[in-house]
Amino acid sequence: MNNRRTFIFLLLAFGWSWINWSIALYFLSDGINDESIGQFVKYFFIGVYGPVIASIVATLMFGGLSETLALLKKIFIWKFPAFNYLAAFILPLILLGSGIVLYSLFVGSPGNIGEQAALAIPLTLWRSLFAGPLGEELGWRGFLLPELQKDNSAIKSSVIVGFIHCIWHLPLFWAPFGALPSGQPFSPLLMFTYLVLVICWSCIQTWLVNNSKGSVLIAILFHLFINVGIVLMFFPEIYTDADKAKSVYYLSSVITIPFTIFLCMKTKLISKGA
Repeated sequence: MNNRRTFIFLLLAFGWSWINWSIALYFLSDGINDESIGQFVKYFFIGVYGPVIASIVATLMFGGLSETLALLKKIFIWKFPAFNYLAAFILPLILLGSGIVLYSLFVGSPGNIGEQAALAIPLTLWRSLFAGPLGEELGWRGFLLPELQKDNSAIKSSVIVGFIHCIWHLPLFWAPFGALPSGQPFSPLLMFTYLVLVICWSCIQTWLVNNSKGSVLIAILFHLFINVGIVLMFFPEIYTDADKAKSVYYLSSVITIPFTIFLCMKTKLISKGA
């Protein structure tokens, strides 16, 4: 691993995102209204692209144009087993679906099923693509993960990437949206659960990437399906209530954690390198 290369990447990724998100939060300091939320959204989206910008700049600095083009090509690697596409789509459904089951058992009724939800899925996926997955994954899974895997196991690298990914979201904890803890009172338990969830998702993405020829596309898809929470869309009472939706995500950790441990320690599906 090139420590200088990684340091420059992290410095640029955090610097770009945190500066823009600080500006975004500044516009909310006098209250939330149409104008302030509009400014917040603008700088929020600009900040989201910190990891992508950092990965391109760091690669140009230390690897030149040829390595930068190779990095960008990872987004377009799509020829890998169809099972991986299926896993990227089905796993978020199963994991978040387990959260809905637990919600109905221990919190309350999830409400009636919204039969028209399927019609909104394509547009929701398209909009959500630009709110995180496209701005982050070239950095986290295209640049940082391969760098770490040069000297570390895939599991250790996944944990490190997940931890960094979680901390990168820190300014958004005080924002109305942008991260799972956003808009909620500080709770050590919820913060820890969020960290564990991000690390678990990181491990799953490493498995997908390493078994998809290093494709960033597969990481983008998994990230997208987790963020959108398609299964939640069929329960309008949950999906339209941010607190209820977040409860489902937190509850899904009850299944996500053991599944991830099984994936990492038992199946040996995560191999070092792509």
